[in-house]
This record gives sequence, C-alpha cells and structure tokens, in this order.
Amino acid sequence: MNYLILINRNNTLDKNYIPKYLTDTCSKYKKGIKVVDKVNDMFLLMKLEALKYGYDIDIMSGYRDYDYQVKLYNKLIKDKGFNYAYRIIAPPGASEHQTGLAIDICVYRYDKCYVEHELNDFDEISWIIKNAHRFGFILRYPKGKEDITGYSYEPWHFRYVGNMASYLYFNNLTLEEYCK
Repeated sequence: MNYLILINRNNTLDKNYIPKYLTDTCSKYKKGIKVVDKVNDMFLLMKLEALKYGYDIDIMSGYRDYDYQVKLYNKLIKDKGFNYAYRIIAPPGASEHQTGLAIDICVYRYDKCYVEHELNDFDEISWIIKNAHRFGFILRYPKGKEDITGYSYEPWHFRYVGNMASYLYFNNLTLEEYCK
C-alpha cells in the first residue's frame, strides 16, 4: 500500500475505492470504526506510550466510504454554508478518511470525551503532535499551512505515512509540499 498517497481536492479517489486490510479499531468512542490494519497497529503503540504519561487517547473517526462523506459534506453545507464547509471538510472523493489511513483523535479526561476544537490547548494533543512521527503519523492540517493544505488547522486529524513521518515532521513539511 502506498502510505504517501496524496488525497485532497486536486487528487481524488474514485467513489468505489475501498482500501484493503481494514480492521476494527475497538474504539471506546464508537463501535465499528475501521482503519487499515497497519494504522491501527501503530496507533495502539502510540496510545500505549501516551498512557505512560496519563494521556487517554482514542480514535473517534477512521475510514469513511464515499457515500458517508457525501452525507457529512451536504449536512455541513446545509448547516453552516458552502464557504464554511469548504475550509473544514473534504468533498466526497477528496477525503483522506476514504483511504483508511487518516484518524481523528479524541481525548478522555475524567470519564468525559473531548473532540475536535475542544482539544486545541490539551497537553495530550501537544504530546501527540510532537511524538506522532515516531509511530508513522503526521499532523495533516497544521497551523500556518492552511494555504498549502487547503484546510483549517485541525489538531485532531492525523495521517499515517509510515517511515516518512519523521522526515516530514523534522522538515516541517505537509504532504502537499513533499509530493510536489
């Protein structure tokens, strides 16, 4: 599998694309979240390492098929308008979640789950951003790179890229910059 596949508005997937080797993450956030098996294996290693620091992290979103992305995209446009949705969510076929290589992380504290923008100032997210590369993940939509990625900063959205993660992290490169 090509872990460096670039998926964005300019590089889309066919609506029938389904990745091989999807596996259930056994997330406590929600039943049935799936990702590519290597992504799950590496996330579990990162999760175990985070627990050593008292950080309880999990996956709140993984693989999404094309049709599910259609529903999410259309709902956000209806609720918030096209201009807002354009900066926040990938249109169908342009979502990395369809590859099974992208995860959205949630954090548990005191039996409460925190997601998305609630995580902006969490120590757990700072730790993940600094350490995810050791497990093959990159922060996919970093702060200050919105013009390059085409999306707003998302401190919860990570993408598995395998061995290139440390190179991208230490060189402050997005996947778009690397794949030029």
